[in-house]
Amino acid sequence: MLVAAVLVMGLFVMSFLVAAYQTHALFLRTRSVVVREIAGAITADFNRALAAMLALATRSYYDHYRFTDFTSNFEEYGLKPRDLNSAKDVAYRYLNAWANVQRTVYAEYGVQISWHLCASPLPQNPKVYVYDLFLIFWNRTHDDRPYAASYACAQLQLNITNAGFYHWTTNSLIGLVLIIDEINEESNSILFTVLADNGTYYGLLLAKGWVKVYLYRNDGWETASIKDVTYEGLGRYNVTLDESKGSSIKGSSRVLVVVSDERGILVVTQQETATSDEEQRGRRP
Repeated sequence: MLVAAVLVMGLFVMSFLVAAYQTHALFLRTRSVVVREIAGAITADFNRALAAMLALATRSYYDHYRFTDFTSNFEEYGLKPRDLNSAKDVAYRYLNAWANVQRTVYAEYGVQISWHLCASPLPQNPKVYVYDLFLIFWNRTHDDRPYAASYACAQLQLNITNAGFYHWTTNSLIGLVLIIDEINEESNSILFTVLADNGTYYGLLLAKGWVKVYLYRNDGWETASIKDVTYEGLGRYNVTLDESKGSSIKGSSRVLVVVSDERGILVVTQQETATSDEEQRGRRP
């Protein structure tokens, strides 16, 4: 009888332990799903907010009044045309307000959010760093090619206290790069490469973004008429100008390319043409 009682008690204890383990394992699996979904949603929304502020900064810096339907919404918060410092001040206020909204939305999970400045090198240009929220690095050269980059970098820190999840940190690097690979006067075309964020090839320019080309002649910039844009893969695009409408590279001393992605982030760079070289040698065509 004593042995039987011990066996029964042992079976009872083992059943209890197995049930407790299964319950704990189910809790951990459920918690991990909740944590993953909340952290993923907050991070994705933070990237969108950061991209929106970079779009605001680049558009205001390039041509504040051309994009007034967007930029005018932030003038009451101190945004000034072509003033990157004022754009940063607006971004600080916007991102702080965004963090407060996230705390309210996820209050039942005990979410704690903070964001901070971070530093990161530019993709394919590691000697240049983003370190003060925004970097507008236009009309430069890299590897002997015209180069432009617009970037934002910020660190997101997150706790989900009700799920026992603490000290989660990620750096968000948001931006766009434009590289002019070649200007071909014979075909009246421009070949350029577009990269996004961590240096991934951007292939959505035709579907969601846009490109504009300007030609410098007669001491001023003229908008070029684009005949065709072809995506050649690996982020490379070939733009052919419409010579029948007066858009000829041969008649221009410089070519300016402006690219925007679907988030509204702009990059701008330019290159001198063979015509410019002829003018410098005093042999105008």
